[in-house]
Amino acid sequence: MKKVVLIIMAMGIGFSLYGGGGQETSTEQIVMRVGDIENVANLGAIALDRYKDIIEERSGGAITVKAFHASQLGSANKQLELVKSGTLEAFRGSISWLAQFDTGFSLTDFPFTCGSPEEAKLVANSTSLQRLNDALAQKHGIRYITAGWTRLPRQLLVSRPVETLEDLYQVKLRVPECYSYIESFKALGAAPTPVSFNETYLAMKQGVVAGAENHVESLYNMKWHEAAKHLVITDHSYDITGFIVNDAWWQALGAEQQAMVTDTFDEVDIWYRAENAQLQQKYIDLMVAEGVTVHTIDKDQFRAAVYPATMIRAEQDGEWDPGLWAEIEALLQN
Repeated sequence: MKKVVLIIMAMGIGFSLYGGGGQETSTEQIVMRVGDIENVANLGAIALDRYKDIIEERSGGAITVKAFHASQLGSANKQLELVKSGTLEAFRGSISWLAQFDTGFSLTDFPFTCGSPEEAKLVANSTSLQRLNDALAQKHGIRYITAGWTRLPRQLLVSRPVETLEDLYQVKLRVPECYSYIESFKALGAAPTPVSFNETYLAMKQGVVAGAENHVESLYNMKWHEAAKHLVITDHSYDITGFIVNDAWWQALGAEQQAMVTDTFDEVDIWYRAENAQLQQKYIDLMVAEGVTVHTIDKDQFRAAVYPATMIRAEQDGEWDPGLWAEIEALLQN
């Protein structure tokens, strides 16, 4: 933690000047330092830089955004701790990272739950998740204030062909260190193995894991396809992201400033969706050109192994409040 604080200070970034109470527009300079774990070549990082340019121009320089890409400030979990402590104003990343505080947040990208970016956004903006968000702010002092910039659907990249569930049996797969991914891939028969995002390439090269899952943009830009040559199209999750902010900082902004922060995010989301629609086949083609073989699977078979049994068991195990899954399921079925 001390090392990260020194990095921030060494880059000449002062602490934000807080305004007054979220009701009136403050005339003080607002500095919004935003941590990010995505590679600078990824669309999410490019979108954040675009966001910075737009909001700084629109605010006449009254709001300054300082973006820290590619895990400069540590892992997602470490950056959330920085936001919680107030050392960092915001983290731009998957809303599901908040599952470390309440597993209910994992329902935004629980594998094989949401079948489209629209469904993921529906869950993130639901009254059920906003209830968790308010409780999170009260207990931990952080909240997410936006939902969008949804990444491409996540796929598998493994060292051997996978076309049926049997092919996945006991395959060691790198997954994020969170309940939803660990339990979902256990249900598929694999051996889920949490590995840090930035350590995954080496783990695959050394055979610590035989594969990983992520969207094709990251699979290619992180060069994981150099270590595993079989891409399995599962579309198992749509990872919706947002700004997760320090709540004290957020509440101290004026209403006009808050609106500018969220409205600019939504504006960039329109651009992001248009750009994102072109990326899936682009990155698949790039990997194929470098020796990767693409495999299709029976998605219904894979989904049936996870959904809804894993979600029901999670609720029975006390991973989230009783009735939460029923609320989300009803939302998705309407």
